[in-house]
Amino acid sequence: MCAYYEHVDYEYLVEKIGKNTFVIDVREEHEIIATGSIPNSINIPLSHLERELSLPDHVFMEKYKVRKPHKHHDEIVFSCARGNRSQHAAEIAHKLEFKKLFNFKGGWAEWSSKHHC
Repeated sequence: MCAYYEHVDYEYLVEKIGKNTFVIDVREEHEIIATGSIPNSINIPLSHLERELSLPDHVFMEKYKVRKPHKHHDEIVFSCARGNRSQHAAEIAHKLEFKKLFNFKGGWAEWSSKHHC
């Protein structure tokens, strides 16, 4: 475990979906369109993440139709294709002072293999 985020596995993610945990998929939009996404996840491409997590709460809500994660209270699980970009995403969120950060190390590759997508 790193000092500011934790790697999590498929079972952890499944347990957290729909339970006040934010799942942010940092793949590009064209990847999401081509392959699909984890249920209830929010797509914020890595290249836009710092800007989007810095938006005022009401602007984030208007754009994504969900409230913005609270920096100290909400868990955020980042996902990508295979866990590399999501690790970088956790580092960016840490820099923005978010505290409960997780990297789904298996990414879409593991999710889709277990859901036959």
